[in-house]
Amino acid sequence: MRSTRLRVDNLLEKGRIEAAEEYMESRRLVFVEEGYPIRKLNQAYFAFYGTYADNPASVSPIGQEVDRLRELSGSLGDFIRVVSAFANYQEFKEYLALHDG
Repeated sequence: MRSTRLRVDNLLEKGRIEAAEEYMESRRLVFVEEGYPIRKLNQAYFAFYGTYADNPASVSPIGQEVDRLRELSGSLGDFIRVVSAFANYQEFKEYLALHDG
């Protein structure tokens, strides 16, 4: 499901809406054949399951960056202190660029 969502997101970013819809339907049929009775696979389905990383279909646009920040932190406490100081995503990215380069 995750790879399906990533491909759909890529198609939609390119403005290929019909191709994304056709791909979702073809993937839905595969899931049904495998025993997952999904009635409709569309962007609403993905939105319902969100980007909370609590299921295999989840996608996080900053997950790898957060993982990298955790690696750079000496402890979980340090990680939390650093994260809590960011006012926005741009500050987060700038911090990573300074400390990862």
